[in-house]
Amino acid sequence: MEEVIEFLHSMSMLHVDIIPEDMKEDISYHIIPLQKDEIVIKDRAEKIIKKLKDLLLLLYQPSAPQVSRERRFIVTDIVSERILSDYNILEAKLRDLHKRRSELTERLSLLERYERILKGLAPLISKLSGFKNIESTGLIIDKDKSGVIPLMEVEISRITEGGYQIFKRELDEKSIGVILTYQKDYDEGVRGLLSEEGISEIKLPTDYAGLPFFDALKEMVRKKEEIPKEITDIEAELNRLSDEWYWKIEELIDVLKDLIDEFKTLDYCTGTKYCFFIFGWVPKSYLPKLSSAIKERFDDRVVIRELEIMEEEIERVPVSIKNPKLVKPFEIFMRVLPPPRYDSIDPTPFLAIFFPVFFGLILGDMGHGIIILIIVGLLWRKYKERAVVQDLLKVFFLCSIYSIIFGFLFGEFFGELGERFGIHPIVLNRGKAIKGFLILAIGIGVGHVLLGFIISLINSIRWHKGREIIGTLSSIAMLFTLFLLIATLSGYLPKGFLNVGIILTIIFFPIILLSEGIIGAIELIKSIGNILSYARIMALGVASVMMTLVANRLGEMSGNIVLGIIVASIIHALNITIGIFSPAIQSLRLHYVEFFSKFYKPGGRKYAPFKKTREGVRLWRRL
Repeated sequence: MEEVIEFLHSMSMLHVDIIPEDMKEDISYHIIPLQKDEIVIKDRAEKIIKKLKDLLLLLYQPSAPQVSRERRFIVTDIVSERILSDYNILEAKLRDLHKRRSELTERLSLLERYERILKGLAPLISKLSGFKNIESTGLIIDKDKSGVIPLMEVEISRITEGGYQIFKRELDEKSIGVILTYQKDYDEGVRGLLSEEGISEIKLPTDYAGLPFFDALKEMVRKKEEIPKEITDIEAELNRLSDEWYWKIEELIDVLKDLIDEFKTLDYCTGTKYCFFIFGWVPKSYLPKLSSAIKERFDDRVVIRELEIMEEEIERVPVSIKNPKLVKPFEIFMRVLPPPRYDSIDPTPFLAIFFPVFFGLILGDMGHGIIILIIVGLLWRKYKERAVVQDLLKVFFLCSIYSIIFGFLFGEFFGELGERFGIHPIVLNRGKAIKGFLILAIGIGVGHVLLGFIISLINSIRWHKGREIIGTLSSIAMLFTLFLLIATLSGYLPKGFLNVGIILTIIFFPIILLSEGIIGAIELIKSIGNILSYARIMALGVASVMMTLVANRLGEMSGNIVLGIIVASIIHALNITIGIFSPAIQSLRLHYVEFFSKFYKPGGRKYAPFKKTREGVRLWRRL
């Protein structure tokens, strides 16, 4: 059994699942439990993975990529106490290196602060040469409190009976450095005064507390020059250990994960006295390859049997989505939605067709489209290794092309600026023919929503769902009937069509109620609202035109060519920024809410084949 599981793991095709209820009734079976030694290995593997993940946090990822190679691991070796002990030693060494580096870095920062003080006080230090049997104290006083210095001198003179010297020097814009020297006999009294008055002494680090003040400062400067080399040596050792261990540890984590996955798969295995069963799902196109591979490897010892998918199992069938190269980038917008059910339809191809069209209709400006195209080109090289960004750039490349096409049809090149270059509207002027643009947007809505119903109808026929077929046909007919009534009452059609509309309503409305209930009637009214939502194409398109017009007018009104270009460019840049996000968001909304609601059934299970984390690695079980 372990051999079969390992083989299925390497094939990366089978989505392992719990055995269906109907099969349970046909056979007398039992769950195959893990053996004691397998439980021990599984627990130890989980423990080692945790240890290895902690180790990875202490290592640097090497700049050189990992070299792919085929390797074999013996299970009992990679979960042994010896290997755990080896990694404990490595962890201790790494933690010690990190601790030392942290301490040195902190010490260096401290020494740099004291160096600033030393440089400020250096001229004062030279004045103290030759003094014997004296105590010296360094002070830092804020400039705005410098008035305390004369008062302090009076008290120190009293305490030392005049036997003191004071040296002052400006350290920076905010502070003054002060050095007091006096006979050691008066040290207790002077320090008591400073403490009572809240005057800050220069406190030396603990390592230098036993040294005279200025000797300590000189020693710190010397040490400051040595610390960077020590840090560099530690970094070099960390890099060496990372180069040696990082990829090995990452590989071992993947191998141990695969081992644990194989043990977990045993939970899905059932058996009788003489055989065992593994139930799962594979895409139909994979089945011949999997069958032949099992036949070649195990001959007649292992049999693969294809089962008919029962209607009650539809919701548990995993879904694998594959799209052509041109459509695949648009899958990024489908990741925010739950996967479609097995009896639904992947809407990504329709999104790939209509999303750029709606985007282009809303933006609809050649100049703006060209700018977006340039931005896409500039970002393409920069993010060449980022798959998600590449997908987005491919989408916006198409969007920019459609923006240029519709900009040409609408005669817009940075608004009406195109007219000066002989570019005139071919289809309509969006700034003036608002009613025509609205009719176009609503017409697109009618077509898009009806397409959603047609897709739903085709899918219902495919799955032989008679009730849904009748309901969808009735909804389509009722939708046409409602438009017929609206057109007649608005005077666009002769009044004779009113009777036709009433008769059709009497026929189809009860059918909707019978097939889909009150929900069907509500959905019909909702569909009218869905269609009217496409008016946002017109609204956003006209808003873009008006903003472009404002940019050009303000530029002309400035009275200065350079200033006019700057003003117009700023507003155009703002319009382009809005023109990237707003059309994208609204186009997605029209798909998610208005279009997908007609046929998309969420709630599917994502196809997750039992596959290895790392290819080219084989586990040998020597139990």
